[in-house]
Amino acid sequence: MTSASDVRSQLRARLAEYDGQSVTLLGETEAACCRDLDYFDALIELAGSRDGHVPAGATWLIKSALEAGHEASSSQAEALIACLPAITGWAAKLHLCQSIGFLDITPRHTAALANWLEPLLQHERPFVRAWSLDALGHLARADESFADRFEAALAAAAKDDRASVRARARNLAAGR
Repeated sequence: MTSASDVRSQLRARLAEYDGQSVTLLGETEAACCRDLDYFDALIELAGSRDGHVPAGATWLIKSALEAGHEASSSQAEALIACLPAITGWAAKLHLCQSIGFLDITPRHTAALANWLEPLLQHERPFVRAWSLDALGHLARADESFADRFEAALAAAAKDDRASVRARARNLAAGR
């Protein structure tokens, strides 16, 4: 095992090479680092970076880890939610929206998460709109006080000019 600072340094160096496109580099990074105990915490820290495509790469790896079965602790979920305001790139926002369903969101963080998601429902990128709707749906299932916001967003998404957003809205409506 490497030290926490070693895995952070290794991840930062590898993600600094990420061009925003090459998932091969991300897969190699994941294979090299994912067994380290500090891997997920380091990714959360790097998600809020201002360095090039580092946040997009870090959030892609976060999503991949969650999809592969990593169960984020409550402190990791809290740290991820705390870094949301620092996330500026559309790809990183998309990856985090796609990751929300894997997190156990505590009631004290639902408002912050909803406030972050709300503007994304109007994002210029259709996939960000579609997946922010999905994330808001997860939030509404976790906290019923957001059900009305979700229903309104679902109705608006059903009328979106992009098919991907309408399809996500239909799937979410059918899954209720």
